[in-house]
Amino acid sequence: MHVTENAVAVTVVAIGPFFGGGECKRTLRFHKDHPRMDFVTELNDLPDQTVVVAEFPLAESPAEIRRGIPFGFSHGAWSTPNPALHGKTTGIFPAIRWSEHSCPGGGGVALLDRDLTGREINDRTPVIYMLSDVEKYYGYPNAWLSGKGRHRLEYALVARESGWNESRIPQMAWEYNCPPIAAQGCQPVADSFLKTSGNVIVEAMRCDGPDIEIRLTECLGVAGQAEITVNLPHQSAALTDLLGNRAQKLDCGPAYRFPVNPQQILTLRLRTAKPMPKIQLLTDWSPLVPEKKLAALREYQSDKKGHPPRGE
Repeated sequence: MHVTENAVAVTVVAIGPFFGGGECKRTLRFHKDHPRMDFVTELNDLPDQTVVVAEFPLAESPAEIRRGIPFGFSHGAWSTPNPALHGKTTGIFPAIRWSEHSCPGGGGVALLDRDLTGREINDRTPVIYMLSDVEKYYGYPNAWLSGKGRHRLEYALVARESGWNESRIPQMAWEYNCPPIAAQGCQPVADSFLKTSGNVIVEAMRCDGPDIEIRLTECLGVAGQAEITVNLPHQSAALTDLLGNRAQKLDCGPAYRFPVNPQQILTLRLRTAKPMPKIQLLTDWSPLVPEKKLAALREYQSDKKGHPPRGE
């Protein structure tokens, strides 16, 4: 075990054998001025059909569980039934970026992840699924699912004493999935393109013809007023439905305020002076495949969409 400390965090590195015979390296980082605790587990050469999980036993069973889903979160009861909470909490379930366990007496514990989507809870022990490997898929060797080689698995734990609305768990999950990148020669940016109030998160942004389309969601589960400031050139703004219809014009840009319902998905469209060129649809995989792999691509072609033929 090796421990280092700097102005930002205390880092603990432990190396030892894994049950499959490969080396296991675990790095734990405890930030001094941030509630997040980071974990990195590195595994090597796992046996076929191995499932690896990390467990986080709590002092008591949580009363409620939240987990990230596309454009929102699921909210369900755990230790005490509550018919008003309809979210699924039993069995193995997927989570996008985060899951959160609220304690009966207040506070809670959240698990954040980078592409580790499996979650489960057994009594008072939340579980995060890190790896489930198989050497073959549909009878063919599949390096994506294999346990061979080195695997780097990243996740984090956040404990909170404050209430759910003050904890910023969804925002911290996004921040954890967008770590800072050191780059040279970049020009400083005077201001962000977008700024929002704390009760909404921008989850998608794109150009669509003459419009800049921004999709954002209410992230606390509470009705209120939302605000977004757009520091990009545009002529007008409107709230629309998901398809860009039913426009409701917004005034007083570049900062816009509007009411939001709990977990509401909102679409904001900003009209620009010049439309973007139309996207050319790609209907053939061949241009994306290296020349040496084209033969293998054609070999797997089948009349069954989405699946190659089965191997031996």
